Amino acid sequence: MEIGFIGIGRMGSQMARHILETGYDLTVNDLRKEAAVSLLEKGAKWVDTPRDMAETCDVVFSSLPGPEEVQKVVYGVDGLIEGWKAGDIYADMSTNSHDLVVQIAGDAVKKGVSFLDSPVTGGTKGAEEGNLVFIVGGEKASLVKIEDILHTMGKKIYHVGDTGSGTVAKLVNNVISITSNAIMAEAFVLGVKAGVDPQMLYEVAINGTANNWDLEKYPDSVFIGDFEPGFRLSLASKDVGLALQLGRKLGVPLPVASAVDQSYLAAKAAGFGDKQLYSIFEYLENLVGVRVRTTRK
Repeated sequence: MEIGFIGIGRMGSQMARHILETGYDLTVNDLRKEAAVSLLEKGAKWVDTPRDMAETCDVVFSSLPGPEEVQKVVYGVDGLIEGWKAGDIYADMSTNSHDLVVQIAGDAVKKGVSFLDSPVTGGTKGAEEGNLVFIVGGEKASLVKIEDILHTMGKKIYHVGDTGSGTVAKLVNNVISITSNAIMAEAFVLGVKAGVDPQMLYEVAINGTANNWDLEKYPDSVFIGDFEPGFRLSLASKDVGLALQLGRKLGVPLPVASAVDQSYLAAKAAGFGDKQLYSIFEYLENLVGVRVRTTRK
């Protein structure tokens, strides 16, 4: 089985590395060949375009920033669609637009190609450690064919339903996580502005009803002022926007997500887009003149 991987970024480089180190033949592609140097040194092959990859590989994975990049990879000049062969499998692991996912699936099936929307959760740390969670929509039989490959990159695979359901489930997950982080930032900044020690706020929250997955990460990020990527704030903003887009399509009001969307857009406008998601703290800190920092973990 010839395997291809498109998108050698912070997540993709680690996922591709796991595939390669497990012993699979791997072909890679990215906008920048230099991003793939370490993989090429380990034995990966390079192709210049997604079309070339589709022509030579049976299974292609992509891990890209968002719908715009996925659309270019599939439909752009020398895109995947120009090289697809009957029997191929294409699994996109990006957090994507539901409309685009459905469109790709429809065009793929016309060429005898199986498309799986397969977004992941677990972040860059999960990608590095090979314990991502895959949320897959599409044909079950196609998923079975690539399960062993997915397990080189992740610990759990959830087949959540037909095409598009993986994307929906990922957007639900991210809306919960991203909006939770935004309200945590507001609350901690409020507490510190009112004069309470941030370490004490943390102890109360982590041992109380405010405890959540993100809170456990603050000692190694927020509390020491480390806001370098990680999962970029601009991507978090994009994901909330995709959920709002889906909500409008389905007639589902999302007032809390809408308010959080504005907060992240404001933080992006203030220059925090390329910093870590948790830099929403720094944006709010700058507004009110406090720092949520502690010397203890």
